[in-house]
Amino acid sequence: MKVRMYNVGCGDCFCLRDRKGSLLVDFGTSNNRIDGHPRSDIFDVIISDFTTISHKSLLLTNFQLDHISGLLYMLKKYRGSNDFNKIYLPDIFSASSMSRTLTLLLLSDLMKNTYLPSKQISLYAFVEALVKQPQNIEFLKRGDIFESKYQVLWPDCSVIEKETAENYAYIQSLEKRENAVSNRENEFTEALLRLETFADKLRQIICGTLKTNAYALECEFRDLREDPSVIQMLQTFEAAKLNLRQFKNKISLVFHSTTDGEMNVLFTGDIPGKYMEMIAANYDDALPLHEHYWCVKVPNHGIQADYFDFTDYTPENMLISNGIYYADNKKQTKAYRTSAQYAGLFYINDTHMYCSSSACCDGYRNGCTCKECDVISPQYYKDI
Repeated sequence: MKVRMYNVGCGDCFCLRDRKGSLLVDFGTSNNRIDGHPRSDIFDVIISDFTTISHKSLLLTNFQLDHISGLLYMLKKYRGSNDFNKIYLPDIFSASSMSRTLTLLLLSDLMKNTYLPSKQISLYAFVEALVKQPQNIEFLKRGDIFESKYQVLWPDCSVIEKETAENYAYIQSLEKRENAVSNRENEFTEALLRLETFADKLRQIICGTLKTNAYALECEFRDLREDPSVIQMLQTFEAAKLNLRQFKNKISLVFHSTTDGEMNVLFTGDIPGKYMEMIAANYDDALPLHEHYWCVKVPNHGIQADYFDFTDYTPENMLISNGIYYADNKKQTKAYRTSAQYAGLFYINDTHMYCSSSACCDGYRNGCTCKECDVISPQYYKDI
């Protein structure tokens, strides 16, 4: 087993290789430039490396742009030249009730302050790319085994269903409060239903039960975005923005090696700390973690909010895909720095740390404080 960790700044891109095939895990970044290079140049280098792999599948842990922007770029620029055996997605599509989960993801995308008409809405952009270039899709949930060697630890559909209901109830309470003040009950209810109907259409397209063309889908989405009642609804839901942004991480795919051996891997996507603790505690007595991991991908760029102590699992290698995150304010930018708890005094014995950049780590003090470490920057990748 070999893991190739690509330097995509504040993003994720890995390749797990063995003699039987390769699994790419995410491909994206939130940075426009990485080590002074335009991200398109970085994407081109990585895609060129992908072309050397004959049998490959891709797994997307979630649908945020720091996980899929490279894939969208590849599907648009290199159409047909990098087909995957399969693309694995977290199962938030297989049941009709999941349209509400997708509605929440769309709401979160549409409520970005930085959104401009020319910018991509990640979930919609992904579905549009699949309409133009169909792929072999497989959904994954807790307990599933894929590629004959990996087992899914998250998402748990029943937990996501509960989280969806709670978040939906919250935005509906905001809607009712606004209706009482503005007397626009029918407008807001219809706007939310219209968004939910569109989300279900995206679900059916990914499931392969609905056929459409990219132009028709784009026109429908443009009309939806420009609907005055939808715009007003988004302003009403401003108070839910943080909850919705956090919800996007709760669907994140987590997996590990099916067979307990010397080369166990654990990949955690952007899973929140609360759910990583549930997984570690084997909350449903179904899927215990292994006692030891050769390689652990740290959740969500190693930020403090999602910190998890992996000491008990004696990891030999820990991977932190990180980079400077440029937010609207200094407080939010700082929140996306890598936690010092992964470095320095908190160092796990005999663990080798790999990160994209030490400049965005709170453990960096006139040099890296990790005892055994490799910083990928300015190289394009590092093999573990």
